Amino acid sequence: MISEIKALSNEKKQHLVAVVLGTLASLSVVYFVLISPSQDALKKLGTQIADAEKKYSEADRLRKRADAVHDELEKLNDHLAGIEAGMVPASDLVQWIRSTEVKFRAQAPYKVEIPNFPFRGQGDMAMIPDFPYKTAAYAFTGSAYYHDLGRYLADWENQFPYMRVLNLDLSPEDAGGSTTSVASDDRERLSFSFEVSVLIKPPKRN
Repeated sequence: MISEIKALSNEKKQHLVAVVLGTLASLSVVYFVLISPSQDALKKLGTQIADAEKKYSEADRLRKRADAVHDELEKLNDHLAGIEAGMVPASDLVQWIRSTEVKFRAQAPYKVEIPNFPFRGQGDMAMIPDFPYKTAAYAFTGSAYYHDLGRYLADWENQFPYMRVLNLDLSPEDAGGSTTSVASDDRERLSFSFEVSVLIKPPKRN
């Protein structure tokens, strides 16, 4: 092949060189005008596809999460409705707390004597604007052994999450109301007093 090229005249050699250079120029034009932009477009399209797949995956994850959140919200609403069902007292707030305590005591043999629990008053929750519940307060007094009272109070607050026991005061039953510490003997019968703060849901108005 090389010998054949050498055998060509100078004019034909120049013509061949021109053809080769023209071919290279044409190939360069084809590459830079057609192939290179196509490659860039394909690369950009691939990036866009990857981004779209990522966004779709994220959207699908959020959709599934939204379904889970919706289900959880429904459960919480049902749970809240169940709690609020016990927060609507009768018109007589004293009788309401009495009947509530009697029903609570019937669930277990609590060895706690509470002869009375007078009504202290009712009002609005002043610290929280537009709070949907009102508050009521009662004073419980009675006698019990240490562990019996502890079980009673723990079960009370667990069953009634809208009630809180406050200002618990304990003294030996025979101490005439003194404030002697009873921590050294939990078998001693105690006199006690505490307040119960209650959240009340006002009845709906027609």
